[in-house]
Amino acid sequence: METVYGIKDKEIAIILHSPGGQIEAVQSIVEYLRKKFDRIIAIIPDAAMSAASLFALASDEIIMGKQLNVGPIDPQFIINMPYGQVSISAQSLLEEFNRAKEEVKQDKDSLLVWAPKIQQYPPGILEEAKNAIELTKKLGKEWLIKYMLKGDKDAEIKANRIVEYLNNHKELKSHAAPINKDKLKELGLKIIELEEDQKLQDLVLSVYHATRITFQLTTVHKIVENSNGRAFIRILQPPQTSQQK
Repeated sequence: METVYGIKDKEIAIILHSPGGQIEAVQSIVEYLRKKFDRIIAIIPDAAMSAASLFALASDEIIMGKQLNVGPIDPQFIINMPYGQVSISAQSLLEEFNRAKEEVKQDKDSLLVWAPKIQQYPPGILEEAKNAIELTKKLGKEWLIKYMLKGDKDAEIKANRIVEYLNNHKELKSHAAPINKDKLKELGLKIIELEEDQKLQDLVLSVYHATRITFQLTTVHKIVENSNGRAFIRILQPPQTSQQK
């Protein structure tokens, strides 16, 4: 909100470079921005992954370089296991539980193998996984139909195809799988090549590289800044060490 304050235009271009985040956070940001702006352009200078890819689906068009990618939008969970934290897709969780159920149904002895593994997961994780998948699909489809595909007679068909593909962990195999502009165009997204406007490309890459250098040389790990110089900057605090006297 701080970085949007004072912007009077009804159109906004957002340079988007992010590994992702929480679905609910993206939902809140999109709903807020869409109340203020009639048109949103997502500019991807390097990569927009996970929840950042979902955010791009709420734009009116995406500007990205010829060799750049977005990532899958399938929800992920960080789970504490006895051997440490692991990241696992919601879809994989559901598939593993279904596989366990089928194998135990066919062979009761397989319960001895599956029980210790299933017991590692926290209570309620199955329902959380289902809800996360449903919410991601719901938001992606709604935003595409309402914004990027507005007026397209096949908007619903295209939105379903786009979201089902981007959310399909079984086909994409990895949450970090790169999805290039050609595939995005094939799916039906409105993609404009950044290289078509050399001046815009120079400006976007200047901002991007300046930001990357800031990340590399300082403890800053998150920047949201507008063209008027207003910025929200989050800094990693070094861990406190106790001193013995």
